[in-house]
Amino acid sequence: MGVLAATCALASCTDRASGVTTVKAAAPRPPSVDYVGSWGVKGTEPGQLQDPSALAADSMGDVFVTNLGNAFVNKFGGATGRPLLSLQEDNLNRPDAITVDEGGAFYVGDPVRDSVFVFLPNGDKFKEIHLKTKPSNENQLSIAVGGDGLIHVLDSNAGKVMTFTPRAKMLQSWVPAAGPGAPAHFGPLVRASDDTLYIGDSSGTILKVSREGVPLGVIKPLAAGVKWDTAAGFALWGSHIFVMDPDGRMLHVVTLEGGSVFDQDLAPQLGQGRRSAPMLAVDPQGNLTVLDPLECKVLRYKVHL
Repeated sequence: MGVLAATCALASCTDRASGVTTVKAAAPRPPSVDYVGSWGVKGTEPGQLQDPSALAADSMGDVFVTNLGNAFVNKFGGATGRPLLSLQEDNLNRPDAITVDEGGAFYVGDPVRDSVFVFLPNGDKFKEIHLKTKPSNENQLSIAVGGDGLIHVLDSNAGKVMTFTPRAKMLQSWVPAAGPGAPAHFGPLVRASDDTLYIGDSSGTILKVSREGVPLGVIKPLAAGVKWDTAAGFALWGSHIFVMDPDGRMLHVVTLEGGSVFDQDLAPQLGQGRRSAPMLAVDPQGNLTVLDPLECKVLRYKVHL
């Protein structure tokens, strides 16, 4: 069968009078996330998960998970879950935040130590940044590293963001604010590719600020009846935000203005029961990683937009 005949057989109609064949355009694929698989072993040994507390993905698609239960910082091959690195560091007792820079170095926050530990891609400790705020077991830190190397650390108890140079020198400190109606209790800090910062909150909104702390707006759901759990964490990929519903099952993918792109129920993989919203990370290749702390389970999806 020739190429033209095969094409006509699959997607065409022919006007018998004129003999003209019109090829129909294939319908565009609707946006979605396709489930790929899951991995994760609950336990106290290296490469296992015990009370996982934070999630990040690097440019290669590898996944980093911190654990409160055994203070391990683990790196896994994102596609298979194969352990690539497991480390415990002296004085790093409560790792509750992690991010990865463009070069593969990773940054781990410990609010009890009141520090951010910086590790080279091979796991060697590079430096410790002392925040000089108030150490607390109840506090939460969040970290974002810009393409310019600036290190932004959000201290939720102090209610401020501290910016450090790559040499760990304090550059500035600022309090997130966006005028009337702005969130009062701040949570995760996420950096966009243009170094704009996005800050989540228990009220379910996202504050957009420049890297200098200048308010650029507040993002909230535009669709009626939709709520976000931004305190559990959210992810950015290109011009899209990935955030979970408070029931811990529904994923919302929205524009940077809050407009809905699509919603997808993850209950077939996560389970039908109501749960705390899982943590999210999206790597540059469009692989969505979902961490369910309760089940110590990591799920992998492919994003199609």
